[in-house]
Amino acid sequence: MKGSVQEQAWRCLLELFFAQRDRFIAVGQELGLAPQQAIALKHLEPGRAMTMGELAQALHCDNSNVTGIADRLEAHGLVERRPHASDRRVKTLVLTTKGAKIRAAYEARLSSAPPGLASLSDADAATLLDIMHRAAAAAPDPGRTPTA
Repeated sequence: MKGSVQEQAWRCLLELFFAQRDRFIAVGQELGLAPQQAIALKHLEPGRAMTMGELAQALHCDNSNVTGIADRLEAHGLVERRPHASDRRVKTLVLTTKGAKIRAAYEARLSSAPPGLASLSDADAATLLDIMHRAAAAAPDPGRTPTA
């Protein structure tokens, strides 16, 4: 492999992540979610309203794309649109009880380690976790660091 050891590590992380793409999609489909809907649900937290603009920023997409995603989530009873507390022109999304359950089920299904990681010893997994925490903490935008 060419590149620095850090670049090689990054490519390995990407390879591991992309190897799980089919799993992410399959779990979402089993729960009746398109990939964009699953990702949006992951950003919505139970009991916390999020503006459509905030969700667009979190998804790195245009507001118009979020409108379509929100329409489909709302049609399935997973979110409700509500006016913003201080600006009624702004719409927020709030998970419904059903949406919170589907979100929890999605997270639970994806939280089991894939075979490559599951095969690591506890010591190796702990070392990897420590390294990943340090790398995430050093990232320019540490707003979403991995949790144990």
